[in-house]
Amino acid sequence: MKIKYITCSDPQENISVPSILNFAERYPMVELGIQAQPGPMSYKGRRNAWFKQIVYVCSQMSIQPNIALHINYEWCDCMCHGVIPLEIAEFIQARNKLTGEPVIKRVQLNIGDRTNIFNPEELAKLINQQNDQEFILPYNKKVAPLIKQLKPTGAKFLLLFDASYGAGIEPESWQAPVYEDIPNGYAGGFGPGNTMVNLDKINKLVPENYETWIDAEGRLRDIYTTSSFSLNLAERYVQEALAWQKIKG
Repeated sequence: MKIKYITCSDPQENISVPSILNFAERYPMVELGIQAQPGPMSYKGRRNAWFKQIVYVCSQMSIQPNIALHINYEWCDCMCHGVIPLEIAEFIQARNKLTGEPVIKRVQLNIGDRTNIFNPEELAKLINQQNDQEFILPYNKKVAPLIKQLKPTGAKFLLLFDASYGAGIEPESWQAPVYEDIPNGYAGGFGPGNTMVNLDKINKLVPENYETWIDAEGRLRDIYTTSSFSLNLAERYVQEALAWQKIKG
């Protein structure tokens, strides 16, 4: 099994832009998963201003870090109807000044909170329009029927297995890829101290040399201080994943 991305989700504006970008540059397999929803990411919100600076700096870099935008709540609803919310449109449409590549390489739509608000045809059109970006959707029992609606449209997307519905809880068992033609990533309780053992479990379920990614959020929060993203915990998680990959080759 080959790990393509080690996603560190929900770094926030309490971390300086130079610090978070330095972290991503030191670990090229790291992907920063930025949470976007109304409120903090709205116009004049602190996260909006912070992320705008990140996007600008990355747009000037010859080798830019991996960034994914994780879209939630009403904004996710909009995108599931084929509409990019104005507050984040500039980020999704931003391109690197030197390479022309998108600054936001991947977009994750956290469907499931409003399962009645989902238009597979309109979402497929949006995915096809943004054809130089990858789109990720979660996969669990709750949203499986929505994925079955989207798949016949022919839109290209990826799935993130997360049985805990974003709660950051380790599953009792991991799941093999659902569709042979759709890449599958894994989330649910990853963090310092358990990353290698969970990668071993997943490795037994996927084909040889299967390319995947892992995503951690809850266990990267410093519960003893601010309950927000900790660079120290994120680095330990990343180093464990890299050590596992080195051992497995």
